[in-house]
Amino acid sequence: MTHQTDPDYQQKLAAEARLWGDEARKMAQHIPPDWAHHRHLRHNVIMHAADIDALLACIQPGMKTLELGCASGWLTLAMAERGADATGLDLSDESLQVARDYYHTVRDQISGQVTYQAVDLNYLDLPASTYDVIVVKASLHHLVRLDHVIRNVHQALKPGGLFWAADTAGDEHILSVLIAGAICFVLPTETAYADKLRALLRFGFRAPSRVKASIQADGLSPFEGAGRDHDWVSLISQQFRVEKRVDMPAFTGYVTAQFKASDAVAVPILKVMRVVDSALVKAGLLKNTGVILYARR
Repeated sequence: MTHQTDPDYQQKLAAEARLWGDEARKMAQHIPPDWAHHRHLRHNVIMHAADIDALLACIQPGMKTLELGCASGWLTLAMAERGADATGLDLSDESLQVARDYYHTVRDQISGQVTYQAVDLNYLDLPASTYDVIVVKASLHHLVRLDHVIRNVHQALKPGGLFWAADTAGDEHILSVLIAGAICFVLPTETAYADKLRALLRFGFRAPSRVKASIQADGLSPFEGAGRDHDWVSLISQQFRVEKRVDMPAFTGYVTAQFKASDAVAVPILKVMRVVDSALVKAGLLKNTGVILYARR
């Protein structure tokens, strides 16, 4: 029995689609699915804006681009704003409807064009030698047929085409977990200090494993971490020519998500934290899991 005919897989697939569809709809109620707006979100300011801008600088008018796991479509739309013929694929019809609804309101201002399609990425079947650029952000670790997806991406790119992949690779390392946990114990978060202390006393030596589970978002969705056992960095490196690797900070992303303070207070602190974190990773004193690859067919 294949995954496609497995009732349990289909139930998980439907639950995954509902979860991320709800998330896209709720987010769109507060902020339009557009990079011009999303770039100002705190986690993007601290962790992602420079890397997304570097990717978008690679997009030229007339390129044919594809995003895997596009959610509400803001990155696909950003590529179209650079003049690309951009396609976004996602599992969730509801997420794609959010993307389409917003695109209809701005398409007269977009120099390129956008198409959104619902697809189970585990069974990706792309036309050969079609795309100049394929991007995937934070979706690979959800995929159970990761080797198939990467092979399909390779054959779907034009010779010399760019595959930009950003995700976590492997399990969180204990030192990064301990540092993240300690910082979040000291900084204000949604959890009251009294509750933090009670949890520490209750779980004791098991506390780091709970922080690790929180960092990895274990159990967040039916397929959360399904591809974690697959070494996507090695899979891409075996099939593509990797021209650039970006190693993300080890603990700053998690702290950014937990820190509860105004941007005026939090952003300067987090920017300094990222500099220190990145320096420790570069020096080999900390092991990161977040990786970005620029790979060429």
